[in-house]
Amino acid sequence: MKETSIRCLQLAIYFGMVFMAAVQLAACSGSSGDSRSSLFVSRLELNGFIVTEGSADPINPLDMVNTYVMDSAAGNNAGQPYKKLKIPVLPSVRTELGIFQLRPYEAIVYLGPTPPMGDYFSFTPFLWARHVGQVIPKGDWMFAALGDPLNHTRIKTEGGGSPFQKNTMVIFTADRAVYERIKAQAIAAEYPESMINAYVFPSALLNMGVNLGSSDDDSFIILVRSANISDPKQEIAYMADNYYARIFRVTPYPTPQTLDPFSTPVPRVRKWQREVDLYPGLQAGLERLRNAILAQTPNLQSREFQSIRWWPDSRDVLQADSGSSIYHKFVAGEASDTPYRRTSQGGVEANFVLGADDMVIAYGVNHAATGLAIYSNFSVYSERVLNPCTSGNILNYIYGCGDPLWNGVVGMKNKEFAGSAVKYLGADDPTAPYLYAVKVMRNAPADANDKFFVVVPAPDASGPASGIEKGDPVILGYRAYVNPSTGFGPDYDDIIPDRAIWFKVR
Repeated sequence: MKETSIRCLQLAIYFGMVFMAAVQLAACSGSSGDSRSSLFVSRLELNGFIVTEGSADPINPLDMVNTYVMDSAAGNNAGQPYKKLKIPVLPSVRTELGIFQLRPYEAIVYLGPTPPMGDYFSFTPFLWARHVGQVIPKGDWMFAALGDPLNHTRIKTEGGGSPFQKNTMVIFTADRAVYERIKAQAIAAEYPESMINAYVFPSALLNMGVNLGSSDDDSFIILVRSANISDPKQEIAYMADNYYARIFRVTPYPTPQTLDPFSTPVPRVRKWQREVDLYPGLQAGLERLRNAILAQTPNLQSREFQSIRWWPDSRDVLQADSGSSIYHKFVAGEASDTPYRRTSQGGVEANFVLGADDMVIAYGVNHAATGLAIYSNFSVYSERVLNPCTSGNILNYIYGCGDPLWNGVVGMKNKEFAGSAVKYLGADDPTAPYLYAVKVMRNAPADANDKFFVVVPAPDASGPASGIEKGDPVILGYRAYVNPSTGFGPDYDDIIPDRAIWFKVR
C-alpha cells in the first residue's frame, strides 16, 4: 500500500492532475475561439457521444528522470521541444494524464492549429507500458510507436499551402465506424473534409481497454514533436499554451454492440536513393576529412568510432513473441521519421569517457545538405544506468528499470554545423559543403574564433539527467529527419553513417 501511494503521488506531482471548469476552457487560446469547435462538440453530444476535454502541455524527458517518473530520458533530441496530449482518464472525468488507456471504440481528437513554422512537426501515439506477458513485475516500459508519424509532409490542413500553424483535425481511433461518425459531425460543423486526418490505433497489435488498476490494458501517450521553430517568441508562446488546440476524449454512448476495427496499416517503405550514389565522391571526401582531423589534432591517444542502428523498429517490437530477443524491448520513442544511430566500434555498441582532458570530434555527412533529410543533428548522452533491475531498486522509478540514462543534454544541428569541415579540408575541397566536424568538449576552446563545438555540462542540483558526470560512459546519437522527396525518414542503408574520434588531448 505504501509503495502504491508513493507511485500515485509521483504521478500526481509530475503530470499535475487538474480539474478544469468549462468557464476556464472558454477563455483558452488556439482553436477554442472558433465557433465551429463548440458546434462540433454539441453535435457529437447530440449524436451519441460523451465528449470530455483535455489539454496539451510540454514534456521534458530530463525532468521526468529527475522526478523519478521514468529511469531514462529515452534518447531525447537535445534542444528540441515535445508536447504531450493530456487525455481525460475516463469519460466525463476532468482528471487528465499524459499517459492514458483507451477502449477500442473510443477516439482522441486533436482540433486546432499545427505547431509554428519550423523544419518539422509530427503527431505520434506510442504504446507506453504493457502488462500482458510482462517481464518486469511492475510492467514493461516499451515506448514503441503505434505507426508511422503523421508529419508535416503528410498531414491534411485547412487552406492549403504551408502546413505550419494551420488548422487541422486528427482523429486517433482503432474503429472505422467511430471515425466516420466523428468525421460526419465535423463536416456538419463546417470543417472541410480536406483537413481531417485518421490516425489508426492498430487494435490487432494492442490490448485496448480501460480498467484502472487492471493488469490487462496497455497504456499510451501521444506526443507532438517539433523542430527548429523559426521564431523563438512563437516557440515560447506555443510551449506555454496548454490550450493551443482543443483535445477531446470521445466515447460512443451507448457502447457499440459490434466493432469495426481498421486494418493494421502497412509501414512505410523508406528506401529511396543512397547518398553514395547521389554524390559519388562523398565517401572519399569523408576519408579525407578523417585523415585531416587526425593530422590536425594534437593528442596523446585517439580512438575511432563508427555508428550503428540504435533501436529496432517499433512495429517489430509490437509484433514480437516471447521467444524473440526484442520481446517487450524498450525502444525509447523510436519512430520512422528518422534513422537513429549511435556510437559503435566494430559493429558493436560502444561508448567513451569524456573527462577534462578528453575531446571528441563528431564528423560525417550533413544529410540535409545532400538533400536526404530536412534536418539532421547529433546529441550527446550518458549511458549510465541509474536504476538496475534489482529488488531494491525496481520501484525507484515508476517506469523502467535497467535502462541507460540516454539524456540528450547538448547537441548541434545542420544549420549550425554547416561549413565546419572547411577548417580541415579547405574551401577548395568539393565535398566540404556536404560534410561536418564538431568538437565535443568539457570546456570551450581557447580559440575565440572556433564556433563549431559543444560543451557537455556536469549535472546540476536539479538531478542526474541535467548533465553528464566526467566518469560516465558517453555516446553520440545521430538523426536525419524526413527525406523531402518521400516524406518519410531516410532508410538506414541510404545514409552514409556518421562517425566520431575520441582524443586524449593532454
